[in-house]
Amino acid sequence: MKEKEAKIKFDRHPLILYVEKEDGSYGRTESASYLSHHYLDDYLDKKKKWDKDLKQQLGNSEISPVYYFMIMLEMGESDLASRVGISRRKLKKHFKMDVFEKMNLVMLKKYADVFDVPVHTLTHFWLAKKEQKD
Repeated sequence: MKEKEAKIKFDRHPLILYVEKEDGSYGRTESASYLSHHYLDDYLDKKKKWDKDLKQQLGNSEISPVYYFMIMLEMGESDLASRVGISRRKLKKHFKMDVFEKMNLVMLKKYADVFDVPVHTLTHFWLAKKEQKD
């Protein structure tokens, strides 16, 4: 790769490449990842939209906080189930708000630890919705 071809200016994600210089020698040059330069902003925009859509579903009780955090943290079902110590079948039940509402504190704590959030963050949407009904 020639030095001119490697030059991409993108301060958010610098990268060091070793390229062929104009004089025929090889050396390092600072550049950026092509993917970062061209697709990072698009990814971040899509993630914001995803977050907004999932929060709306959460507010409508279509999904539970377990599903929300699993998706936003980009975890797979098998990975999450094994970290919490339950089967995938049971995990899928926890994606439903009516099952989530009946979950005990021990299970909530396991999820909170895996998601690295306090327990009240998991119960926030559920408690707020419950208060609105009362």
